[in-house]
Amino acid sequence: MSSPSHTAIELAPKKAVSRSRKAAQFSVALFAVVGIAFTTTACTPEVIARQAIEQHWGKNAACAERIVKRESNYDADAVNRSSGATGLFQMMPLHKTWIKAELGYNFSEMVDPVKNSEAAKRLADKNYKAYGDMWAPWRTTGRAIKGGGCPA
Repeated sequence: MSSPSHTAIELAPKKAVSRSRKAAQFSVALFAVVGIAFTTTACTPEVIARQAIEQHWGKNAACAERIVKRESNYDADAVNRSSGATGLFQMMPLHKTWIKAELGYNFSEMVDPVKNSEAAKRLADKNYKAYGDMWAPWRTTGRAIKGGGCPA
């Protein structure tokens, strides 16, 4: 028969192990929750696209975001099979020489949301200077409307 002190000694390590397991399980669960929260809110393609747009478009960011929603649904890798239009703003391959000369980017880099947004803003500025309509490249008619508002 065991003495009471002997029983107490045997139980102590089991309780410590039990607390240790609970702490480990809690840590794993907490890490998983934080990881899921980070991946679902911080780095989504839409959030990255919105940050790139804000960086280059400033006060015109709201319209630029509506255009991106319509053109690519915030998919930086979007490529139109028939026209080859690429990226957030669906930059056209016919602009690849201009993009290279103006920004130094290869057309293949138009899948980068920041570079695509920058190229689109430069194209918008160019159209505003030439035609008075910065949104002309994204109008469904393809025609500039002097002083025209957001087409999306």
